[in-house]
Amino acid sequence: MTRRKFRSPSALKLALVFLVGLLIFRLPDAVNEQAGTIMPASIRVTRVIDGDTIELADGRRIRLLGIDAPELGRNGSSAEAGAEASRDWLRQRIEGALVTLRYGPRRLDGYGRTLAWVLLPGGELINRALLESGHARLVTRFGLPADLSAELHSATARARVARRGIWSKK
Repeated sequence: MTRRKFRSPSALKLALVFLVGLLIFRLPDAVNEQAGTIMPASIRVTRVIDGDTIELADGRRIRLLGIDAPELGRNGSSAEAGAEASRDWLRQRIEGALVTLRYGPRRLDGYGRTLAWVLLPGGELINRALLESGHARLVTRFGLPADLSAELHSATARARVARRGIWSKK
């Protein structure tokens, strides 16, 4: 019986094993990144800027995904119909509240705002609530998460049929 000599693993083999292990442990994060990562820690909303933008206690500005609220007037331009109502509705619902964020595939928009779905402590998706209240339009051109698409479309349809907010007869 011949005995094989045991050789210590080379640095290359150790590095390869380390990288494979790292990939295995990072794989769930990569899957979550595609599906929309939910940040487990809650953070306080310090200010509602407009109907689709908020500011958090850490200074980040969050642009709510999947919606477009009427624009407030800036730099001498007049506000779109329903802009103040949308901002005020959102302010009453979440200013000062703790929220949890769910990120989309892209983290930042062109203005440096963080793009996210915003959840209240009870699990209510504020983006969907804005649609159902009629204070925002659904934005589908960048895609919607498969698990949220039907409920977002349904919320929009309910607001339109009930003529709430921006869908009310002028």
